[in-house]
Order: sequence, then structure tokens, then C-alpha cells
Amino acid sequence: MKGLKIFTIFQVMLFFLFAGPSMTQAQPQTKEVEFNAGNAYEHARYLSEKIGPRPAGSKGEQKAAQYIRYILEQAGWKVKEQPFSKVIVQNDPLNPENRITIINSQNIIAELPGQISETVLLGAHYDSADSSAPGAVDNASGVGVLLELAKILGNKPHRETYQLIFFGAEEAGLVGSEYYVSQADLSAVRWMINLDMVGTPLEVDIAGKTSSPPELVRQVVKVVNQEGVPFHLSRDFLVMTRGGTQGGNSDFSSFLDHGIPSIGFGISGRPEGYFHRPEDQIDKLPLQDIDRIGPLILELIKSVQLPSAGPQNWDSSYLTFQLGSHVFILPTMGLRLLFVIILFFTGYLLVRVFINKKRVNAKNIGYYLLGILSLAGLAVGVVSLSGAGEILYQKIKETEILWFAYPGLFLVIRFLLGLSLILLAMRILKKIPLPRSENFYWLAATGSLLLITTFLALYRLDIAYPFLFWLLCIDLLYFWPNLLLVLIAPYFIYHIHWELLNSHQWSSFYEILHLYPILSTLVYSGLLMPILFSGMYVVFRRPKHIKLILKITKVPAFVTIILSLILIGFIPSYTRAYPQTIRVQKEWAGNQTAQYHIVSHDFIPKDISKGFNQRPSKNIYLSAQADKPPMSLEGVVVDKGSRSFNLSLKMNYVREPYRVQIKLTSSKPFYITQMDDFLPINKLPRKVKLEGKERKGQYELILERTPPQKPVLQWTIEGESTVQVTTEISFPDLKPNLTLEKSNLSVDYLEIYRSEFQF
Repeated sequence: MKGLKIFTIFQVMLFFLFAGPSMTQAQPQTKEVEFNAGNAYEHARYLSEKIGPRPAGSKGEQKAAQYIRYILEQAGWKVKEQPFSKVIVQNDPLNPENRITIINSQNIIAELPGQISETVLLGAHYDSADSSAPGAVDNASGVGVLLELAKILGNKPHRETYQLIFFGAEEAGLVGSEYYVSQADLSAVRWMINLDMVGTPLEVDIAGKTSSPPELVRQVVKVVNQEGVPFHLSRDFLVMTRGGTQGGNSDFSSFLDHGIPSIGFGISGRPEGYFHRPEDQIDKLPLQDIDRIGPLILELIKSVQLPSAGPQNWDSSYLTFQLGSHVFILPTMGLRLLFVIILFFTGYLLVRVFINKKRVNAKNIGYYLLGILSLAGLAVGVVSLSGAGEILYQKIKETEILWFAYPGLFLVIRFLLGLSLILLAMRILKKIPLPRSENFYWLAATGSLLLITTFLALYRLDIAYPFLFWLLCIDLLYFWPNLLLVLIAPYFIYHIHWELLNSHQWSSFYEILHLYPILSTLVYSGLLMPILFSGMYVVFRRPKHIKLILKITKVPAFVTIILSLILIGFIPSYTRAYPQTIRVQKEWAGNQTAQYHIVSHDFIPKDISKGFNQRPSKNIYLSAQADKPPMSLEGVVVDKGSRSFNLSLKMNYVREPYRVQIKLTSSKPFYITQMDDFLPINKLPRKVKLEGKERKGQYELILERTPPQKPVLQWTIEGESTVQVTTEISFPDLKPNLTLEKSNLSVDYLEIYRSEFQF
């Protein structure tokens, strides 16, 4: 027995010696959950394909909210909805109507408490642009990534509290995020990151009415570089903020405006033609981009450390310069110091020039004034002539937007045409008795730039830096007269335009140029004046070199002008990537028979017009089959005396409309004194009144709202004359009978019901 016991103990020892490690390895281990791009992609697919378009207030947006809430609760987050209604007063210079809109939507707020209350906040908007945009990239992509991150963060131990916010009504002007920050206690928020249009190269967006904190920018750029993601740092140029009133490009801007360190991620550059269009479908969203961005966000959450939480003040007028993957930040104090140095340097040169009485003769002021006017005329002529080819081809090609597909060529061709025209004009200027004092031209260039730079610096110092650099170049020109320096001097002006042309603001910028042609000509002529002045300074300081340059460039300048004009004719205005947008509307006017209305902001393509036996225009009307309208409307007016009326509208919907718009017009002033909750009067800003405003000889007021829609409206109106009421109700046309198939077209299909009556 004793031998058996010894043998048994020996076996047990052998078992633990050899089998022990294998047993330890076989035991289950807690594996860290990794970011799964496929899951994020499927969320984006569900939102864009199963639910589809999700404009603010629509049933599609409500279904998306329910889906988001379900996924978050499954991942263990505490979730609540934040419904809101907000009144938007239109402030659009391109369409200056007296329009007031009520936006209805909700934010989805999820929280995962940590060991401390200090919070890292992540956001993405889940609405789409309108009733025809599935919004796969913009922004089911951002929502999909956040939903997958919710699962991962819920399985990780964490010290800080996490909060995810899915914003509604972003496309209506950052409405959801503005409402959130106006209601929330932000004292515990450490920083915020926003995802809007997932893709690479990555846009690290610090734009808004104010800029992201420099320390946050440094830390984010460091992590992005470590992860090897190509990126572009976007700066808040004055012309690139959305409308100026909402500020910025996405929901993170609302947090910056309230002192919360925030940053935005999107797709760098100008988005293709699917932006806000029916083509924004899941095939536009690369899985590999999601796979890069998801882990990047996780690394940012872990790595970025800011010293304090809550609303803060920071240096917001700094400058950023990007060279490859390196970003350099010039703080405001450095910019101020640079401004003072250049200002004193310019002042020293001005004194030096004025002391030299032999070269500057104050008695010849009239003569100098004639020189300024001559060069001003040249500037206006060059700017006008550089657009002459564009105007010509607008007529020949029967199109208004020549450069929609290739905006970069707009800048290049305008630059080459302008330079060539200047070189040819200088041959003529030699024969005109202009002032021969080279310092006069240097003084004119320096003086004009000094005034512009000082004015902008008083408004906002960081916006003045393009002209500050230009002023420095003109100062250096005094010692080193060279045409190359003249052309390099406005570099940052070119750069701002290049940024603008490679953003979704390009078409609005182009439209403004054509809407205000005289103002645009004067502005760009003014920008050309310092170039002409400094160029004339070089001409008189280096006459031999200029003669050689003019001789060498005579033929190339002519050839450049001719080739540029020919090239404009061959450049397609629209392509498959950047198509022309067209609406096909099936319209009913009261009880009348339906008609099709094909409408575009540009001329409808010739082959489509020809196919319908129509002349090229922006509007084509066709008869439609006798379908029943999607609704009926009954209007009742009761005269209360003293020029006061009760207006009652009963709208019988077959299905819920996308938007209801009611336009009131009269030849004399009118006022709405009572209104139901179609537009809550208590939500109106104090300065906004429900009254007709004069426009083009008559008074008008446009009221509209997103869903949900009530079928009965009751208002009281006071007016001094007859008031016309035009009701327009829009529905998405889910099964259009008339479709347009062409590679360079993007088509919206709508049903419109209109009714007009007077009282």
C-alpha cells in the first residue's frame, strides 16, 4: 500500500508538471473587443438602404432614431431622446426672401458613466439633406462608426465618462447641436470630437466662428500621424464658414462657440457630386476608410489629454501652416509681434522714400492721380476681359455654370489669362505718359496694402495675415525688384481661393460672383491694383530686364490667351462625378390635371429638351397622366371686420408630406396676430415679427415647417389690402412615372401640390 501511495503521488506530480501549463492555456481569457469595420458598415447600410432618406422631422429620421437607440441600449448605454423645435429665420444673400421655418427633430443622447464625471463627448448627425438623399456617406457613415465604438467602449474599463450624441437637423444649419449646447450643463465636458462624412484623406476641421484650441490641434495631429492616416488641416477662412451665421461646417462648431475644445473629422477636399444628392449611396463608402477611422478615434480617446473641463477661453486667432504631415502653429502673440515688426519696417521704408525729395515730387499730385486712374482702368479691363471668354461660352454652350466639374481650372485659367493680358498691356503702357517715378508706384502698392492690412487686423488679426505677407513682399521688393516676387506676394490669396474651390462652398461662391458681377469686378480689380503698382515699380527699376521679358513673352502671351479661350469650349460643365442637378416635379394646382415640371438651376441639356420637343431653357412643362393628387385642401376665410380675417386651412393628406410652405403676399403691409402651433410664436426671436416685408414692390412672408404636420391650420391676419395665400406641399415621388436617365445628371423626383386663393 505504501508503494501504491508513493506511485500515486508521483503520478499527480507528473500531471501538474506537464499537464498544468496546457490546462492554464485552455482556460478562457477576456479578449479585448476590437473595432469591426464590417459592423459599422452594416449600420450605415441599414440607415441608408433600409430606412433611406432621413430629413429633419420625417418618419425616416424617427425610424433612424429608434434604430440608434436600440443599438445603444443593447451595448449597455443609458439613452434618452431630446426632442426640439427651432425657428430658423432665413439669412441667405443668394435668396433674400422673408422666410421663417420651424424645424422639428430630436437628439439621441447616450451616456456611459466612468469613475469620474469629466466627460469625453463624441457626436455625429443622423439626418440626411432632403427627401431624396439616402445619406450613406453624409452621415450614416459617422453614425455607423459611433455605434460600433459604443459596443467597444462599453466593454472597456474607463476612468472618464463617455457621452455619444446623435444630432438631428444638422443639415438645416447645425440645429440639433445648437439646441444641445443651449440646454446642457457643459461644466464636466473635457473635449468633443465629431464625425461627419467618414473617409480619407481625412479633413481635420478646426473651423467655426472660433478655432479649436492649439493644444488640442497639436495632440490630434500627433495621433493622426502616428496612425499613418493622410490628412488635411482645415482653417476657418472668412469665406469658408457656412453662411457666417451658423459658423463652421458641422456640429462641433456649436461646441467651440460655447468654449468647449472640439474638433471635426470628415473627408478632405470637395466632395463628389453625390454630396446631398440621391447618389449618396452605400457604394460611395469604402470599407477600408471605416477600418482606418474607427481605430483612430479609439486612439484619440485614449491619448488626448487636456488639463481641464468645462467652457474655457483660449488663443483662437493663431495661424496654422501645413507642410506634408507637419503642422506649424503661430500663436496670436507671435502674429502680433510679426505684425508690429512688419509695420515698423514698412514705416521706416515710407519715411526713407519721403525723405528722398528728388524722387518724390508732391507738386505733381495730379499727374500721380492720373497714373493711379490709368492703372485702375487697366485692372478693371483685365478682370473684365479675363471673364469675357466665360460669358461668350455661356451663350454658345447655353449653360451658366461652366466650371462646376472642374473649379480648379477656373482659377488656373483666370490667372493665366490675367497674367497674359497684363504682359500685353505693359507694352501699351510704355507708350502712355505715366509717372516715371518708380517710388511712386512702390508707395501706391505699399499704401493700399497697409490700409487693407490695418483694417482687417482691427477686425480679426488672423484674417489679415494674407495681406501682411503681401505687404512684407512689397517691402522686400524695394531692395530686390523682381517680377517673381510680385507674383509670389499674393500667395495666400491664391491659397484661400484654392481651398474654397476644393470645398463644397465652391458653387455658392461661383453663384455669388455671377449674382453681383459689378461688385465682384470691383473687388478683384482692387486686389489686382497692388500687383500692377508693384509691377510698374519693377519696370522702372529694371527697364532692361523688363524689355527682355516683354520681348520673350509676347508670343507666349498671345498663344496662352487663344488656347485658354479654346480650352474653355472643350471643358465639360458636368461629368459623372459632378453631375447637373435636375428636379422632376409632378405638380397639381388645386383640382386641375397634373403636369410634369422639369426644372434646373442651369439650362436643361439639349438632348433632353429636344426629346420633349422643347427649346433649351431652365424649365420644361409636360402633361401628365390623370393620377389623383396626394392630398386635398379646403380654405375658409371669415371676415372679422376692421380689416381682420380668420384663415382656416384643412389639409387632407394621403401620406405625410416632406414640407409645407405657405406664402402670403399683398400690395400693402399685413400682420399675423394669432397662430396655432404651425409656428410657435413664443419661439420667435424678439426682432422677428410675423409680418409682410417689402420685396420687389410687394409685401411677402413665407412660413414653412418640417413634419410632423397637423391637418388643420387656423390663423388671424390683419391687412390693408387683398392678401394672396399660396400653399405648396412637397412629397417625395417614390415611384416616378417619368424618369431621366443620363450619366451626367442627378435627378430629384418630387410631387408638389399647390393651391392659391385671395381674401
